[in-house]
Amino acid sequence: MEKLSNPGEVAALRVADEAFLVASTIERCPKTMMIRELFMNALEAAIVASSGPRSIEIRALNFGSTQKLSIWNTGPGMSSEELHRVCDIASSIGKDKGLDNNFGMGAKVASLPSNRYGLRYRSNKNGVVSEVVLGERGGVYGRLRRPNGEGQLEEVFDVTDAARAEGADLRCDWTEVVLFGNRSDQNTVKDPYDGNPSVPGQWLADYLYYRFYRLPEGLSVRFLPGTHKLDGSRYFRTIPDRAFPLGRSQSVVNDSGLIIHYFYDPPMAGTSHNRSVSGAITSDVSTCALVHKDELYDLKRSRQWTLDAPLYGIPFGAKHISVHVELPSDYPVRPEAYRQFLRYREADQRQVEIRDFSDLVREHRPAWLLEIINSFAPTDTGSTDEIRDELQKLLNSLRVKSPNLALDQSGKVQAAFSPGRGFQEVDSDRGKAGDSKRHDLDDLLAVPQGAKRATVSLNADRAPEITLLHDEEQIEEKGLKGKAAKFYRDAA
Repeated sequence: MEKLSNPGEVAALRVADEAFLVASTIERCPKTMMIRELFMNALEAAIVASSGPRSIEIRALNFGSTQKLSIWNTGPGMSSEELHRVCDIASSIGKDKGLDNNFGMGAKVASLPSNRYGLRYRSNKNGVVSEVVLGERGGVYGRLRRPNGEGQLEEVFDVTDAARAEGADLRCDWTEVVLFGNRSDQNTVKDPYDGNPSVPGQWLADYLYYRFYRLPEGLSVRFLPGTHKLDGSRYFRTIPDRAFPLGRSQSVVNDSGLIIHYFYDPPMAGTSHNRSVSGAITSDVSTCALVHKDELYDLKRSRQWTLDAPLYGIPFGAKHISVHVELPSDYPVRPEAYRQFLRYREADQRQVEIRDFSDLVREHRPAWLLEIINSFAPTDTGSTDEIRDELQKLLNSLRVKSPNLALDQSGKVQAAFSPGRGFQEVDSDRGKAGDSKRHDLDDLLAVPQGAKRATVSLNADRAPEITLLHDEEQIEEKGLKGKAAKFYRDAA
C-alpha cells in the first residue's frame, strides 16, 4: 500500500465518547487472554533486569480466609508517576507499540472483566514501593480512589513500609500484580474467572504450557506452593525443554523456512499417560499447533487432535505424537486484536489454521516416525483383503473417476458430479405416443462390438485401505463409538 507523506493534510480522528470506548474495549476482550497478557508483561520486564535474577514467580497470597493469585517479576520498577500513567489504555512504559509487537493495552483490557472488584499493581523502584488498584464501579473502569490518612481521595500510594512489613525484598526492582477477582471472597488461584468459565485444578500451568513454546534464555518461572498440583515449589518448563528429551523428536525445515517439529512421547508403563507426565505440573496430552514468535496458536489437543491426526499422515498413535508447525518471524501473518489467533496479512486476511499445513506435515514425516505410526496400527488379519478386492473390481467396472476434491474455508468438500460423457439423453421410440425418455448410447459414441477396455480407462485410484478396530480404546480415540466407519480423504 502506498504511504502518503503529508500528514498536515489530515485532521486526526478523536474519541467523542471516551467512557464508552474504554468500557466496550474492555468488555469485548476474551477473558481467557488475561494470563497471556499478564505473563507477557512480566516476561518482557524480567528479561531486561539490569542486575540480579531474571525471574517470574506465581504466588498464592492469603487475604483472610481467601487466596488471591499474584504474578511477581524482577525487572525495571516504576515510580508513582509511571505507575499512574501506565494504567491508562494504550499506555506502556519502556516499550515500542506496534501491531506486530506490544499493543500497550493487553493486560489491563484482558484482566479487568474478571477483576471488577480489584486488580492491584505494586512496583518497587530504587527501594520505594508504589501501589495502585484498578477496578470497576458503577460501570466505570479506572483507578480506584481511596482515602489517605487525612481523608483525601488518592489513586497512587507509597506502600514501602507495608511491603517491607510483609517481607518484601526491596534490594532489587520488581513489579507485582494481584488478582482480586469480582468478589472479596473469590479464590482467584482456583477460580480466576468467577466460574465463567470454570477451570480445572491445574489450569494455570496448563495454560502457560500450551501457550508459550519457548522462554527467553536465562529466565526462570517458578510456581510457589498452592499454585500447582504437586507439593513445594516447581519450575515451569516448556514443551521442547521438558518433554522432548523424554521421547524422540526431530525438526524438519522446508524450502520456505517453515520448521515442522515432530515429537514422540512414549507411553508410560502401567498407565494411560505419556512418559512426560512424570513429575510434571502440566498435562501430558499430545498436541498439534502453529508456532509463531514462540507462542502457540490454533492448538489441537487430546480428542480434538487424535480425530484430525490422519489428515496429517498420523492414522495411528496420535495419542503419543505431537506436531508443531513453526512459522518464520517474517511470515506474512499477524495476531488479531486480542491475540487469540493469527490472520494472513494479504487478500481476505482470513484466520490461519494448522490444517493449512497438513500436506507439508504429511510429506515431511521422518522415517522413524513412520515406523512408530505403523507399530500402533492394529494387526492385519487379512480379513479385509477380499472386501477391498471386490470394491476395486466394482470401481473399475463402473469406470468411477475420483472427482477433484477441494476444501473450502469452512472445511467442507466441494466437488462436482455429472454423468459420464458417453451418455446423452435422447428420445426413445421417436414418433410414438408418450413423453418418457431414457438414457441410450448415441450412435456416434457407441463402442464397436468386441472392443475391450483400454488400460488408460481403468479407475486410476485404488480402493481405500480398510482397517478394522477391535480395541475399545482405539474405537473411542477415532470417534467411532456408535458408528460403522470413518473415511479420511488422504492419510498416507
